[in-house]
Amino acid sequence: MIDTRQLLDKIELIPQDDSLYLVDKLPCGTGMFVCNGNILYLVPNTENCDSLGIRTDFLHLETNVYVSAFNTSVSSFENGCYNYVELLLSKMREPEADLSAFTNLCMAHASYMAGREFIPFFDSLVSLFQLPKEQNYKNLIGLMGELLFIELMYNEHGIDLSPFWHSEGSVSKLDFVCPRVSLEVKTTANDSMCFTIKHNQLFDTSGEVYLIAALINEDNAGRTLDSVISSLLENIEYCNSLQFAENIEKEKRRISPVEMKTKRFSLKRISVYNIKDINPFVVVPDCVEDLSYKLNLLPFSCTDISNVAILNK
Repeated sequence: MIDTRQLLDKIELIPQDDSLYLVDKLPCGTGMFVCNGNILYLVPNTENCDSLGIRTDFLHLETNVYVSAFNTSVSSFENGCYNYVELLLSKMREPEADLSAFTNLCMAHASYMAGREFIPFFDSLVSLFQLPKEQNYKNLIGLMGELLFIELMYNEHGIDLSPFWHSEGSVSKLDFVCPRVSLEVKTTANDSMCFTIKHNQLFDTSGEVYLIAALINEDNAGRTLDSVISSLLENIEYCNSLQFAENIEKEKRRISPVEMKTKRFSLKRISVYNIKDINPFVVVPDCVEDLSYKLNLLPFSCTDISNVAILNK
């Protein structure tokens, strides 16, 4: 991963003279450049995109642009037509966090997609940088629980749940939609087993569905969310996809960057419930809509996590 603090310092020293300055060469002829105080991700126009220019509040897309080097004998890039997306750093409210999200996703796109499907990648960036920044403790707790569950399922059962995590993006009804089972993770940082339930989300769902109750402790001996994310993204055995990297960056933008690096948690317990065993309202009257409530899971019997593991194999 790029050290974004060092990169920001480097960008400040680069002349703003309308030239491209290489800061990191990436796979398949792609690279990160700096131009006039902004960061750009360039990929060869191997898909023969027509010339196109799009601007949003924070991003600038150009396709089929001819780029040439001042000195081809020392340049790491060949002269030719490229596509690029530019992050307008001067407009970012949290430049270090925004730069980190942008560079991480561009590196993931270069590694996993070899620079292909550039326009859909730009669309995903637009969606990411338009998300509201809801930096609160609840989002931190929720993401920590989901990622620790992904880690546990792989370490103890050899199952990579990352391809099924938020697989439908922002419209995902449940956290994990797998071929044979769906999973919803609820996380708490206290000893209470009461969780807020949106009835239609959990119980008006077809197929086999499990509720995963994750209990985590905030303590100095635990791990930060930042360290958990780094561990997952750097592991070569699982969590290896552009979709997972995109989902990580989307979730990170809903959390305080300071809390992500300073709050430490450890996993205390995972409890698994088949929703058929905990549904408190088997029949909901037609006149009742958007039913939400606090559900105490203590009176209910949980099932063994291996049942979920078997269903996902």
